[in-house]
Amino acid sequence: MISTDRGQGVGYLKNDDYDDLPEDDGEAFAKLEAISRDRLYEEERDRDGDLPWECMLSYMNEITALADQFEVTEISYDAQPEGHYSNEFARFTRAVDYRLAQIRVRMSRRNKRNSVAITVPAREKIQHHLERLKEEVKAANIPDKRKNALLDRIADFEAELAKRRVNLAAVMTVIALVSSVIHDNAETLIESPKIVQAISALFGAAKTEEDEATPKLPAPEPFKAIPDLRTAEPPKQTFAEFDSDLDDEVPF
Repeated sequence: MISTDRGQGVGYLKNDDYDDLPEDDGEAFAKLEAISRDRLYEEERDRDGDLPWECMLSYMNEITALADQFEVTEISYDAQPEGHYSNEFARFTRAVDYRLAQIRVRMSRRNKRNSVAITVPAREKIQHHLERLKEEVKAANIPDKRKNALLDRIADFEAELAKRRVNLAAVMTVIALVSSVIHDNAETLIESPKIVQAISALFGAAKTEEDEATPKLPAPEPFKAIPDLRTAEPPKQTFAEFDSDLDDEVPF
């Protein structure tokens, strides 16, 4: 349970939460917003099951600041709303969720550009090359510490290869690290450079084939305006209408 003793300007994010943020502004916003909202929902609720207004304000203030920083438009709140405060919080979170849905679509498309689906035959060829690479590393006359580190990198590669779509940045990072070790031990890892080159060529061919088969999407447009997300309230009945309804029901 999180303490509710907080002012409007104090949010739920900690300094460590800002470490290792994604480079993409939208993705960074989505990550931090999820952390902040999770901590908000851990707050103690009142007898009616509602969150304290000051806690809602802290969350909304924090998320509005993040939205401004990451250029996620039309995220704002009214600190002194008309009507019940929970309506303003509901309107705010619906606006945030609206933007998050758009951000996730963009993230999905970007991730597809930076990854590749490997066919079963290509995957089997890559795995065959990895087995050859592991055999040579295990038999190599190099220090055990370096040998184990290299085998760990190959295991990381295999874990990435097992995914439905393989992240090319992760693959290239592992290949670069493995290549560095191979270069420093070229006299004992004789076949390894050719194996790594063959693996790289298979990934390159797979990505080229996928890109050629996929129509190019236009650049993402700026965020569109968020529609009115306020909760519609039922029409209020006047006293005159109320009296008229009663008169209709009286049998005399």
